[in-house]
Amino acid sequence: MISEYVLPDSAEAAARLAGGAAVLAGGTVLLPRGVDAERVVGLARAGMDAIERRDGRTVLGATATLAAVARLDGPVAEAAAAVGGPALRNMATVGGNLLAGAPYGDVGVALLALGAEVDLGGRTVALEDFWDSFRAGEELVRAVAFADAPGVYLRWARRAANSPAVVCVAVSGGRVALGGVAPHPVRSPAAEARLDDPEAAGEAAAGAVDPPSDAIASSWYRRRMTRLFVRRALEASRAV
Repeated sequence: MISEYVLPDSAEAAARLAGGAAVLAGGTVLLPRGVDAERVVGLARAGMDAIERRDGRTVLGATATLAAVARLDGPVAEAAAAVGGPALRNMATVGGNLLAGAPYGDVGVALLALGAEVDLGGRTVALEDFWDSFRAGEELVRAVAFADAPGVYLRWARRAANSPAVVCVAVSGGRVALGGVAPHPVRSPAAEARLDDPEAAGEAAAGAVDPPSDAIASSWYRRRMTRLFVRRALEASRAV
């Protein structure tokens, strides 16, 4: 039962208070799942919503909204624009999207292909290592940084808008990232080994994943769409 709600005025203060608390930014992930904590730390005043470009890299504050990210250029903006509808994008945040879990987390797929790094305050970790090493309840996502590089982001959903992805694929700099096929976005080494042949890369990617079956799609269908969209993404990346 919630007994305390605090609004720290800095990222440092938020990190100190976050231990054992529920952390609330946009609320689109936390509130539907329910709050199982006595203390809630709100990030609305923590000053973590900036979007900056530094030395050829873009830095997204953890509480930057997906609506703001969607106004940028490139695959991360395309991924942000594909999440939900306008009302949700005006609330949902970068940090929340990283922790949303499949079949959500579209932005993380694009960030993964761009070799993003996550600032956790006390340490910086490569995004591909983030999901297995993040200490929930102890650490706070402060920002995500990625190189400004060309890339492709493709998504397949049952409806054109406001629908969770069946699969999504991002390609940049020889990296291929997949969403919807695992609990969180993942790289596809199988596809990356066949970049010269999009058809073979799609086949390899599909053969290497074990997607879940749920109300959105079956494992068989996700695997089939993985093959198709990896091929399409690699073909499209040749023109970028």
